[in-house]
Amino acid sequence: MRNRFGALLKGLLRCVPCQCAMVPTHTTRDEKRRYRYYVCCSAQKRGWHTCPSKSIPAGEIERYVMDQIRDIGKDPALVRETLARAVIRIDEERAALEAERWGLERDVGRWNDEIRTSLVVVNNGQNGTSLRRLADLQERLRIAEQRGTEIQHRLAALDQERLTEEEVAGALGSFDSVWNALSPREQARIVHLLVERVDYDGGRSTIAITFHPSGLKALAAEQCQHTLEKRA
Repeated sequence: MRNRFGALLKGLLRCVPCQCAMVPTHTTRDEKRRYRYYVCCSAQKRGWHTCPSKSIPAGEIERYVMDQIRDIGKDPALVRETLARAVIRIDEERAALEAERWGLERDVGRWNDEIRTSLVVVNNGQNGTSLRRLADLQERLRIAEQRGTEIQHRLAALDQERLTEEEVAGALGSFDSVWNALSPREQARIVHLLVERVDYDGGRSTIAITFHPSGLKALAAEQCQHTLEKRA
């Protein structure tokens, strides 16, 4: 799983106890052998004694993550669990976006009422503070409209990210057929496409992987393309 162009889990691995990133590093011995690790950023700054995770060999945790990805596709129960987690994440994000949109609509209504009041004041020749407030309210409405559009687009994207058991199984079940044909740089891209984060707790010796639902769909699409190219 070694990657000449960078660690597979760079930007993905986090230390759970310290709630911070774990970054790749390496040491060399005898000017020949190179040993790769991921180290907790907090432990680097505050001292090794402050963190139960400290560091972990890069090859060890990279192999674990890749084995988990392969194993999910082979186990129907793990497929269902992965699907359930993906659905929960989508539903949580949708609920947060809906709440934000509701709040924006409430604010927009209040700001429009205030604009109408300010316009009356301005039209009566009392322009000073009212003009400044009117400009502020109009800018707030512009930003709210822009954010509302972003929310609408993201909600539509979330609908496209919903998965079925067949899609999860298809994306991960034949993972090796795509993985083995990729260069190290492409392998790193696939890992970042699939995985949102990897949480490592050295104190409890636990590793948790959170997947990108959209990444599973993208992987399935790449597998289809790879199959078509082999047949051509």
